[in-house]
Amino acid sequence: MQIAREVGFKRIIKYGLFTCWQAIFDLLPFSPLRIFWLKVGGANVGVNTVIDKIDFFNLDRTGLTGLTVGQRCFIGRDALLDLAGKITLEDWVTVSPRVTILSHLTVGFLHHPLLRVYPSQVGSTRLQSGCFIGVNATILHSLTIGHQAVVAAGSVVTTDIPPKALAAGSPAQIKKHLP
Repeated sequence: MQIAREVGFKRIIKYGLFTCWQAIFDLLPFSPLRIFWLKVGGANVGVNTVIDKIDFFNLDRTGLTGLTVGQRCFIGRDALLDLAGKITLEDWVTVSPRVTILSHLTVGFLHHPLLRVYPSQVGSTRLQSGCFIGVNATILHSLTIGHQAVVAAGSVVTTDIPPKALAAGSPAQIKKHLP
């Protein structure tokens, strides 16, 4: 009952509704059907975009209105999108399979002892036009990946990546600037 008081009745109802929405989404076999269902849920998705079987969490926060995907984007299988805050993918963005894109940081419930050291943060995460995110990369909350930047496979991005840069590693560091 304490969890219900802390989270709130409205959010519990939203969680239930979005769990049903996700169950239907998971059954859809083709990208056009997934995009249609995303739009029904409130997402903004551009034309000529391909969305494989992906997963969401924290849909009870911003809902799908927190997701904007531009034109000619690709989101690969098993990508995980955190919609506690907003996520924006501009045009021509490629998100490879198993990428995690976060929009918040929290260590737990209201009275968790680590909240003093790591206070909860919710923000917007933006992937600018033409960027590429490699397989199994993780993009932490409230960051911007610059125009035509590349994030190497397996990288953990903890700071903004400037336009036309190649970033790799954990934590990701700029390895070179692209022409």
